[in-house]
Amino acid sequence: MPGAAESGLFGVGFHRREGGEGLTAWLGLPPEGVRARLAAFRALGMDEVVVLSTCERLEIYGTGPLREVVAFLRRSLPDQSPAIWLGRAAVVHLFRVAAGLDSTAVGEAEILGQVRDALAIAREAGTLGPVLGPLLERALALGRAVRAQTELGRLPISLATLAVQEAQRRIPLEGKRILIAGAGTMGAQIAHAILRYRPVRIRVLSRTLERARALAEPIGGEAGTLTDLAPGLVQADVAFFALAAPQPVLSAPDLQAIAAARGGAPLWLVDLGAPPNVDPNGVLPPAIHRICLEDLQALSAQHRERMAEAIARAEGMVREAVEEWERWWRDRQVGPLIAQMQQHADALRRQELEWLWPKLGELTPPQRARIEQFAHRLVQKLLHVQIAGLKEMARDPHALQRLQTLWDQKESARVEIPSTASGPPEIFNHGASDGSPTPLPHRHTR
Repeated sequence: MPGAAESGLFGVGFHRREGGEGLTAWLGLPPEGVRARLAAFRALGMDEVVVLSTCERLEIYGTGPLREVVAFLRRSLPDQSPAIWLGRAAVVHLFRVAAGLDSTAVGEAEILGQVRDALAIAREAGTLGPVLGPLLERALALGRAVRAQTELGRLPISLATLAVQEAQRRIPLEGKRILIAGAGTMGAQIAHAILRYRPVRIRVLSRTLERARALAEPIGGEAGTLTDLAPGLVQADVAFFALAAPQPVLSAPDLQAIAAARGGAPLWLVDLGAPPNVDPNGVLPPAIHRICLEDLQALSAQHRERMAEAIARAEGMVREAVEEWERWWRDRQVGPLIAQMQQHADALRRQELEWLWPKLGELTPPQRARIEQFAHRLVQKLLHVQIAGLKEMARDPHALQRLQTLWDQKESARVEIPSTASGPPEIFNHGASDGSPTPLPHRHTR
């Protein structure tokens, strides 16, 4: 029988900053790609599963056989080392993600829509249940509240926006010729962020012309494929790279040839690739300048410092939301046992009244009603203390299970309360309270 850590709530995550040849194929998945992964995880025996795939992260939340899921991911992504969140830590991490606190650009607005899309696809695919459905709904509600009640919502920023703002700070973009390599989520964010600066030209390149056109045409841009990259760079003033590629698409010799063809005209490269799209070890020609992901991460850290008060408020809202979720879950778990106790007490009340009526002789209807009311009030007051104690006991699912066993033995009327070996009551027993990843035994995590 699997242990609680294997069958309770968990999250498994990867981040694009780690790079790796296989991970890029899992990032920014279209809906059909997410549905295919959901089907694969259900085939492993997962009870519930949600896949959150963005241009920055891949995260799987679920209940069921964790070891099988990790083994599957190791086969699919052999060069990756996932973070693993168990129980309460998975709830904390998901809530921080929805609040925009785990993003490279703190407070980014896009992640909330991505969580909402992940929930919608999982609901459509039938992979939600009593745990993940309510959990993701609460994560979305928290994300909306954070943005409505803190400065994070009034000053939202994404990595793409940060990149465009930094490029504008160094080279005013108005009237410039812009090239965007990559037509995925990140490329689309870059394109729409650039429009406010009125460039003279935007050219979008992708692996397929259809995908490039889908982004370029609505914004009045031009489309091409990556085969046009070198000539496109010869004609551009600023180039943004957001390609999911395992290796750099531009080498040092490529850059030397492009610089020569430009005749010394300056060119700015903004590289958001992870791993980098432009060879990070190559020496840049004097006329070519680069803004890399590390530069933007440093700017994001500065942004976090400026937003320290709002971040602290948002972290407090996350803690409150986690505690509220725990209370809701404990009440939900103890509900069947409370109902069983109430049914038993009501049966005893009726039994004792049936014993009492013959002993009292003739009673008027109002008298009988008053005695029944007294018996009902007495039972409810006695139950109130026991129910309050039972809800407090639910903090320890092991104690709750022992009580259920004793009750079953006495009453021979079992009500199903999931055991600690079957999952849900163990939801909050694993992982650090701050949402930090927890390793499996004999397992290296990042």
